[in-house]
Amino acid sequence: MPRLIITNIDYLVTVDPSRRIIRDGALIIQDDRIVAVGKSSEFPTNQSDDVIDGRGKLALPGVFDTHVHNSQQLGRSCGDEAYSGPERLFRRLWPIEAHMDKGDALCAARLAQLEMIRAGTTCFADPGSYFAAETAQAVKESGMRGMIARTVFDMGQTTMGNLPKGFFEPTDEALVRADEMVAEFEGSLDGRLKAWFSIRVPVAMSDDLLRRLGKLAEKRGVGIIGHACENRDETVASHLKYGMGDIARLEKLGLLGPNMLLLHMGWVDAKELHMLQKRDVKISLAPSASMHQAMGNISHGKTPEMLQLGLALSLGSDSAMSSNYLDAIRQAFLIVGGLHEARLDPKVLRPETAVEMLTINGARCMQWDRDLGSLEIGKKADVTLLDIMRPEWQPVHNPIANLVYCAHGGCADTVIVDGKILMRGGKVLTLNEHDLYEEAQDRATSLIRRTGLEQTVASIWPMH
Repeated sequence: MPRLIITNIDYLVTVDPSRRIIRDGALIIQDDRIVAVGKSSEFPTNQSDDVIDGRGKLALPGVFDTHVHNSQQLGRSCGDEAYSGPERLFRRLWPIEAHMDKGDALCAARLAQLEMIRAGTTCFADPGSYFAAETAQAVKESGMRGMIARTVFDMGQTTMGNLPKGFFEPTDEALVRADEMVAEFEGSLDGRLKAWFSIRVPVAMSDDLLRRLGKLAEKRGVGIIGHACENRDETVASHLKYGMGDIARLEKLGLLGPNMLLLHMGWVDAKELHMLQKRDVKISLAPSASMHQAMGNISHGKTPEMLQLGLALSLGSDSAMSSNYLDAIRQAFLIVGGLHEARLDPKVLRPETAVEMLTINGARCMQWDRDLGSLEIGKKADVTLLDIMRPEWQPVHNPIANLVYCAHGGCADTVIVDGKILMRGGKVLTLNEHDLYEEAQDRATSLIRRTGLEQTVASIWPMH
């Protein structure tokens, strides 16, 4: 195969151990690996090379979004203004998933991955659904990198509410199906796809299910991804049922460990913080979901303390039904700006730290940091190119500050995964956008009608 060379890059943000930013930089990619990083003058091109001109661009390691529900894409806005966590989960999100068919799920996953590619994202982590195979098929088509999981619930009634019919299973059956999914998909698609076990919501999972899930993850040598300490409602529900919060319960059951990625994590107490540090648990923050759903994860959360304890923190968009958009770069501003406001300290979280969350820490959270997360010789060729010749970018004095404080995923120009170009010059090459939009609208309209949420999602203004 010819070499892929990206040359004349205005700012090449390596996120390597020295955190170098190279002016007029160049990357050389051979097959699926980076083989050279440096100044453009060091690497002349030849006629057989595929050359991308990086003038007016900023290059980043491929961006990670470590919390994305592919299956919820057709329910965009259906979680709006839900008054509580139970209302959002039990009356909105889960009923929509329960009414979906495989065609809906495949369409939703394609649309979610299209949105991520357009936002410069190369890799995502999905916390689980009943449509892992459809999500995997979309990954095959889109060319993205990702991790999937299968939802496992064995409790139809919880202290928060009752799950939809068909949304939970006997414990043995749930475990068998989750294990089969991991066996089928872990390491597939030339290594672009991981398959982990899911803790969707701990309060809807028995102690027996959680313990056995942990043993299966250990047996398979894979990770566990799950929501925890998401909001006050779930924290109260956990204390009412189990006499402790999510983290203390997971520690008691022997699940906490370095192979675990927990999501939201806004309602953690001081003792639980030390449990997380001791076990090297990884964390994904979702600031837009917290703001949109009034979860309190920024104002009440312990993000600065987690950083001080050395925990690996990454960023996630959650879903089109919670955050309402899938744009990890926007998440970077929200976590930085949100904490500046909440802590009344404009230096409590610096933009450089947020960029680490998007890249090297995202890779660490997904157990991919040996191959991903920085632009270094020998690493996988996952690259995000951002167009900086835009009014929101100019002028540039500090490219990292502009990236976090001024930019958004819509600045993405080119996205490369495993050395293959998924989007070039703003054109997505792997998915048919026009046809996908039409199918998504038709399926979403039918799905909302079947779920009975037409009035719930309608504007309070009359539509004629």
